[in-house]
Amino acid sequence: MPPSFDTIVRNFLEQDNGAIVQITGDVTFTRALRHIISRMFGLKGDMLSTFSSFADGLSRCRELQEAERPTIVLIERMLNERPSTDQLITLKQELPDTTVIMLTWEATQETVAYFFELGVSRVLLKPASADQIIRELALAISPPGELKNQMKRCEELLREGNYDEALEISDRILLVKPNSARGLALRGDALMGIGEEDKAIRQYMTAHEARPMFMAPLLRLASAFRDMEDERALDYLMTLDEISPLNPERKIDIAEQYLLRDDHEEAEVYMDQGVEAAEREALSMVGDLTMRIVDAVTGTAPHLAKKYLQRVIDSQRVVGLDALVHYNRLGMLLRGEGKWDEAIDVYAKALEISPDDPAILYNMGLAYWEGGKRNQALQSFEQALAIDPEFHQGSVGATLNIGLLYLDMRMYRDAEPFFQHVLELDPNNTTARKRLRMVKERLAA
Repeated sequence: MPPSFDTIVRNFLEQDNGAIVQITGDVTFTRALRHIISRMFGLKGDMLSTFSSFADGLSRCRELQEAERPTIVLIERMLNERPSTDQLITLKQELPDTTVIMLTWEATQETVAYFFELGVSRVLLKPASADQIIRELALAISPPGELKNQMKRCEELLREGNYDEALEISDRILLVKPNSARGLALRGDALMGIGEEDKAIRQYMTAHEARPMFMAPLLRLASAFRDMEDERALDYLMTLDEISPLNPERKIDIAEQYLLRDDHEEAEVYMDQGVEAAEREALSMVGDLTMRIVDAVTGTAPHLAKKYLQRVIDSQRVVGLDALVHYNRLGMLLRGEGKWDEAIDVYAKALEISPDDPAILYNMGLAYWEGGKRNQALQSFEQALAIDPEFHQGSVGATLNIGLLYLDMRMYRDAEPFFQHVLELDPNNTTARKRLRMVKERLAA
């Protein structure tokens, strides 16, 4: 007879020295959980900790990991009136083995699917009775059967890159449970690791057929076909998007597939959806998603690159020094289109954030120079050099450009060391060699 939910939770807290960490501002739920644990098991020591601050809760989780204590984290869907997606991503990145239960007042199939993608084990709908809370805790703990232990061991071996042993264990899993979608997906991972790509894809397809709503094989198939530049990648990405439509990164994955088909209009639809989802769910993603879009479209659709860079700048979703990369890229795009005055305005706004950034001043100097304003260009270059005389060192392009401007301004003595440094970095640079010869001739005249 399997153990009761009460017994599972008691064993976790008492025998395994487990701990529960709540990250919530819901005082009523906090009191209820404390009362339940105290009444049923006796509230001993530090088995239950409650925090309204995510940073404090994360710090506690780190302490528990260092003490090698198994931990369950209950985290609110909404923290400080924002979705807790950013915090959940941080938690699972830092402590991937931590078991997480999401607390929420409402949940749709789409939000639950996205929670599971982010690493959530269970979802607890509030208000919840004592029996419901204990049940969810027990199911999150889940007593380790032999099959589950085998799967966990297989996952560990895959993370370590020990694919041959992982393949052996996956075979044992499938002997016990031949149609296990998870076992088939693990076997596919092992086969992919040893380079058996075709066999791995067949395992993923079988896993998908065995359990169509299980996302792991779909994710692997989409990734494999994307790497192979196979058009089937889009089909699997679209299926994943139907199951879990709140994932911002997948929207960009789909957009990239449409770009490969030269369908910029449909790509833009998914780019919009991806950025909108990130703005709603996870602000930490907005900057990275924007740069993914820019990298994908700069060569073929620069107007889209400008659109999304301008959007992230105008929305101020990314602020402070993190925003500088967006200003820089937008300035470069505008310069590429010959819109030098607009580029200068963008760099000026960047300087409001970081007035002493030599890279911004250098790029502003290029915009002035390309726009025919040599004096302003020289002023920007020299401001950058005054802040950091060595900022250009190691860069052939920056060093050469400074030298060329000095030469253009007939400041030969100032130009000379820059051409010399270019030749130190690139002895075969013919431009620097010719210009250095010209400078020496002028100085000797």
